[in-house]
Amino acid sequence: MGLPRFHVPEAAPGARVQLPEHAAHHAREVLRLRSGMAVRVFDGAGNEYEATLDSVARSGVSVRLFGPVTTRPESPLRIVLALSPLKGDLMEWVIQKATELGASEIRPVIMARTDAVARPALRGSRQDRWDKVASGAAEQCGRAVVPRIGATTTLEALLAEGFDGLKLVLREKDKAPPLHALEARPSSVLVLAGPAGSFDPHELDRLAAAGFQPVGLGPRILRSETAAVTAVVALQLLWGDLG
Repeated sequence: MGLPRFHVPEAAPGARVQLPEHAAHHAREVLRLRSGMAVRVFDGAGNEYEATLDSVARSGVSVRLFGPVTTRPESPLRIVLALSPLKGDLMEWVIQKATELGASEIRPVIMARTDAVARPALRGSRQDRWDKVASGAAEQCGRAVVPRIGATTTLEALLAEGFDGLKLVLREKDKAPPLHALEARPSSVLVLAGPAGSFDPHELDRLAAAGFQPVGLGPRILRSETAAVTAVVALQLLWGDLG
């Protein structure tokens, strides 16, 4: 196994930094690390450094940073995964897996049929937790980049932003061509997965007008969380760095 890795946004060569509270707890209580042990620290923007635990205490864990190390390459394909927030821990599961698979950004989007239990996300109630899930997933999978978890928005606001790249919306196979049938070689993709109740017809009209192409992921009907993660896998296989 490699050295334990920790995400500290303010990491810089020669600095002495404090691990975030959740990371400090993991280092102290789960990994049972002690002062003087070697670790790695990355800033989430692509830089990673050799480091040594300087102090491990109940009050906090400090780390001394040294020189940079070679990081794992990022995918050549920029994937922005937009999806309706999911209830329970399903959204956290999608964020974790999308991070592991190399997504660049994850955008929670409230839609007409978004589950009522998930709608409070529009007020930012889950943002901090989702950020920590992405950070922890990057620590575990070896990425030096932590994908951005966008603030929860509405479909109307997302469409108003625009996007410079290929725009896709996931649909059932009988309503859309398969993803692999697209004649494209994009460097950036925005893929939108709908809620459990699928898209409202008016939303589909707006998506078509905004230039979103419908695509399918196979003959079976997938749950929202399965479709979102499967889409990232398929995109990486087609144009990214899987396979």
